[in-house]
Amino acid sequence: MTELKAVYERKHVWRNEFLLIISLIVFVGVVYVLDGALKPVFTTSTLILTGILLALVPSAIWLVFFYLQDRLEPEPKGYILGVFALGALLAAAIGVPLIENVFRVSHWIYTNTLATILGGILVVGFTQEFLKYAAVRYSIYHSDEFDEATDGVIYATAAGLGYATVLNIQFVISNGGVDLGAGVIRMAVVALAQASFSGITGYFLGRAKFESEQIWWMPLGITLAAIFNGLFNWLRGLVAQTNISLSGASVSPWPGLALASIVAFGTTAAVLWLVRRNLNSVQAGK
Repeated sequence: MTELKAVYERKHVWRNEFLLIISLIVFVGVVYVLDGALKPVFTTSTLILTGILLALVPSAIWLVFFYLQDRLEPEPKGYILGVFALGALLAAAIGVPLIENVFRVSHWIYTNTLATILGGILVVGFTQEFLKYAAVRYSIYHSDEFDEATDGVIYATAAGLGYATVLNIQFVISNGGVDLGAGVIRMAVVALAQASFSGITGYFLGRAKFESEQIWWMPLGITLAAIFNGLFNWLRGLVAQTNISLSGASVSPWPGLALASIVAFGTTAAVLWLVRRNLNSVQAGK
């Protein structure tokens, strides 16, 4: 009965993941329409503040869904917020400085296709995915509250959204604010991507704790998440260049949002299928 509970009483996990994707798309549409209709005028400080508030929205949406669904299926809310904060802290203290200041990725990653793919996987991907893994592995992982394989997805998603929040805030501050229309699309893309790839790591974390997996199991999970991370950023750059002419290529953020939504839906569905397949395998072996 324990394994059955992990899936049948944890359906809110997958419902929250899918609702997050849909809600972010709706959120982007609403902000984009309001920005075009109202044409608000901002000072530099109010534009930065507005950008920071918008950067918090994706995480707030997920937490609201989690809290509402969690009434019948309680998780320790303090642990969820703690892992979210740890993911954000690791991003701010290690991830962003390491990628931007040590590897100076922004100076070379888009020089050619090979640099974009390899840099996106080996530097950006592995750094981000390992830190999100570490936020769970070295905190809640050994707690009694991490008592089901699906908890890996829950806590890894929280860590991923914490990481995404820091990336979005850093983008807002470094640019002195952002255009609300294009800016909110970018924030949604970052949140969807980070949450999606965290789900992959979370699945491997859940299996690692409750099953006797080989020593290569978690490195494989982090590697897969890093590969998807790097390839996604490369593909996003390709699809964003929607209008190529003699004068150059114009960039639109909408194809990137479409790609992020497809990847998020696909990744969540794949992880859900893997979890259920694994549960059925465990049940059949008893």
